[in-house]
Amino acid sequence: FDNNSTMRVSLSVAALLLWATQSVVGFSIFTSTPSTVSKGSTWELGLSAKPQEAPPAPAAISSTSTDTPLSQSEDAAVFKLLATLEKRLEQGPGSVSLEEVQEFQKSTDLLVEQMKQQGAHQTKELRTALKNMNLAKVIQLVEQGAEMDVATTNAAFWAVVQTVDRAEAQDQPLSAEVPQMLHHIFDADLRHLLSREKISKNITCMQPAEEGLEGKARRMNYLFDDAAHKDLNLSPGRRCEDGNCCDACSRNIFPTFANPAEISLDSFPELAKLTFNDLERVSSATIIQFMRLIERVRRTIAHEYGLPLKTILPLQAYSRKYVAGTTQQGGGGGEGDFVTLHTDEATHSGYHYSCVIYLSTQGEDFEGGDFVFNDPAPEEEEAPKPATVTAATDDDDDEEEEDEPEALTGEALEDRIRTAGRKLTPFHPTRGAAVIFSSGWENMHEVDKITSGTRYAVPCFFTTCPVPEAAYDQMVVGKPKTNVDIADDWLHLLLAHRRETPVESVGRVKELLMKWHYMCAPLSEH
Repeated sequence: FDNNSTMRVSLSVAALLLWATQSVVGFSIFTSTPSTVSKGSTWELGLSAKPQEAPPAPAAISSTSTDTPLSQSEDAAVFKLLATLEKRLEQGPGSVSLEEVQEFQKSTDLLVEQMKQQGAHQTKELRTALKNMNLAKVIQLVEQGAEMDVATTNAAFWAVVQTVDRAEAQDQPLSAEVPQMLHHIFDADLRHLLSREKISKNITCMQPAEEGLEGKARRMNYLFDDAAHKDLNLSPGRRCEDGNCCDACSRNIFPTFANPAEISLDSFPELAKLTFNDLERVSSATIIQFMRLIERVRRTIAHEYGLPLKTILPLQAYSRKYVAGTTQQGGGGGEGDFVTLHTDEATHSGYHYSCVIYLSTQGEDFEGGDFVFNDPAPEEEEAPKPATVTAATDDDDDEEEEDEPEALTGEALEDRIRTAGRKLTPFHPTRGAAVIFSSGWENMHEVDKITSGTRYAVPCFFTTCPVPEAAYDQMVVGKPKTNVDIADDWLHLLLAHRRETPVESVGRVKELLMKWHYMCAPLSEH
């Protein structure tokens, strides 16, 4: 072998071939396990004597490394490893001796150590490039297989922000390296998230039942009376009007969807009140970070529900402020101290998947304000009976006090009626947590009244309805075809910091949402 690139390709091919053979045939590498094989070694699964499921396929090893050529000892180790693998595959079980097993172990240990050193070298190069704001070098290293951990991902984010701010200060076009780097940041964000805790519950998709006149009357009542929402007759199924949803429905809680630095209101003060319609005075850092969080949700939905990423687009995303003692005025972004029981897909037929990201913590920043899933109580459970209010009579004096019905008035009575026959599942918001769920009638929900403090959250809603091609044709600049085009869209749709009329703002946001996938995914995924 002339260099490490050849070694990596050969080793990857050999390992994948071995894994494929084990998967199909179902045998272990050796018929007996020598006592000299250490536990926890890279090849432990392959050396086991007991029949077992095939180990996971090894990740492909990059063939574009820039390392120095192999030393003689490393070169010899590769030959020994491959020779042992070839012998075992050709001659079958029992063909490899104890001495060959030991040599095999030494060879793999040597190569693993060498790869660790190469990985450390790549990480050092990556951090140096980020420190020097060299986005081109960072992109090159990542595409060569360097993996960004949480720290280097955040460093890359701030390198992007500084590059954007510098271009704006110098009145220069945005570099094509900016969206390229952001795409790698989005990839790393999802990889980090999938290693964190997730609490999931699969549930039956529900939709309004098709009925006669009585059912239609009930649906009309539900339209005009929020309290009647829970009484709507439902049947199994996913409505997903004009969309391409997954047939499965669920609820997913991510306790650490974002780390504290990513949602810090000190670093991103405008995050508490952000809307895409008004970005003139919002910092580039906050705009890009908001996009980053929403894109993380979009990729998580694609992963959780097995949908192609390009089929999922945000329809609405904004910051929401809940303040104790206030009443909501206007649209969804207005202040208020509670949210009534509702279904997102009933609110907007294009809402197919929903998420709420929390920017504050119950018990620290506010009291009350639970996010509550509201379901019909299971039939085997006895639902709480609503209290009745009756007029007093002379006969009441003769009754035992304990037999008297509980007399409730005002809010207490209203709450008892509201929860009768329902099973409530509250979630206590914490900073950085997120709830992601299908938007149908299987996930009716509400927000309990805030009793004190201020609660910040980011609701966002996604559709699987395709954008008509004619919509792109009507844009001044249609779908981006190059990385320069993508950079121009990031600048003009998000980062221009220009004053707009309401009509201009609405048009820009509409174009942003329709182009979202093309801006947040590499050209190869368009």
